[in-house]
Amino acid sequence: MTERLYQQDMTLRQFSAEVLDVWGNQVLLDRTAFFPRGGGVECDVGFLATPAGKFAVEETIEEDGQILHIVTEEGIEPGMPVEGALHWARRHLLMRYHTATHVLTGVMFQDFGARVTGNQLTPDKGRVDFNFPEFDRALLEKGFQRSNTIIAQDRAVKVSTVPASEARARPELFKLESEFPHELERIRLVEIEGFDVQADGGCHVARLSEIGTLIPGKAENKGKSNRRVYFTVE
Repeated sequence: MTERLYQQDMTLRQFSAEVLDVWGNQVLLDRTAFFPRGGGVECDVGFLATPAGKFAVEETIEEDGQILHIVTEEGIEPGMPVEGALHWARRHLLMRYHTATHVLTGVMFQDFGARVTGNQLTPDKGRVDFNFPEFDRALLEKGFQRSNTIIAQDRAVKVSTVPASEARARPELFKLESEFPHELERIRLVEIEGFDVQADGGCHVARLSEIGTLIPGKAENKGKSNRRVYFTVE
């Protein structure tokens, strides 16, 4: 299994690794700071520098627990040393969106009892689907206002792990309406100090001030009890 450096240090931009295996343009490393697409969050891109040259990573995916780096051309071989580098501006923007989503979903859950039915985060915008029985624009505006109030408090964002049995005894850690799918011995928690804690395996900013301001966009009715909300960060 690839060591997930991004879960240990979310600010890591460069790293050293070794190539474990290669399938065409798919490269498996023993350790990586590249976040694979998952949980509605876009993946990291960047470069792998090897003795055979510098290769662009255009996509990072996870299959059967393995993190695969999709490069634009073949030429990397097993056993090669690698120096990896992230496209940091893109990663940091995704981190801002991801943490902003935790603030917004925390507010909607705490204030209105709304759980998340889906989400998608890209470097351009965020999208969250909530299970509101009826759409209420005024309620949504209140949620964004409170979210920005919390962001302005510049609370710290902390990461920890707990035994899975302990986490699953706390339903407030799982804001998704669907069941948490992963079978893990320990579950990683992301805490916005004094406000919210959620089970999460992704990358986040260290303090809420890094997010900026949440700007609400359009909202759509996507069927029974499913309200889709778009937003940006500025």
